[in-house]
Amino acid sequence: MLVGFVGMVYGMPGVHAYQAPTDGPMGKWGALLIRYGGGVMALLGVIFLAWEAVGDPPEEGPGVVDAAWMVGFAAFAIGVILFAIGIIKARVLPPASGVLMLVGLVAAIGIDMATGAFFEDDSSTTEWGFFIGVPLFALGLAWAGYTVWKGRRSAIAG
Repeated sequence: MLVGFVGMVYGMPGVHAYQAPTDGPMGKWGALLIRYGGGVMALLGVIFLAWEAVGDPPEEGPGVVDAAWMVGFAAFAIGVILFAIGIIKARVLPPASGVLMLVGLVAAIGIDMATGAFFEDDSSTTEWGFFIGVPLFALGLAWAGYTVWKGRRSAIAG
């Protein structure tokens, strides 16, 4: 997951620049929120990995870390919704890639909330939302990224 957040922080400006300004304010704000929300999540992931390498982190983190995680995750989720709507409206990238991103995010969060896996640290609940939603989201994002990559290569070659 950490690598995915870092990849989105790095790659989202390029995907947004490819379809801007046709994606409007939804795409602009969505890309910004994904980038900063994902950046917070990636930073917290690196801090946790460093803490894990040095010693045993506590089960509950400080309140500031919990608040930063919630703000970062909320910014990321809202950003994905806005950016996907921007992709669908702009029609520069395949609109189905935006639909896959929306469906994947809603499935990941909705199913895990419905089954209780979103709120539990216990591993007894299977995270079906994660197993279903994240691959759909990743497929939509990869499709959009491939379209940008293919378009930029043909523009350079042509």
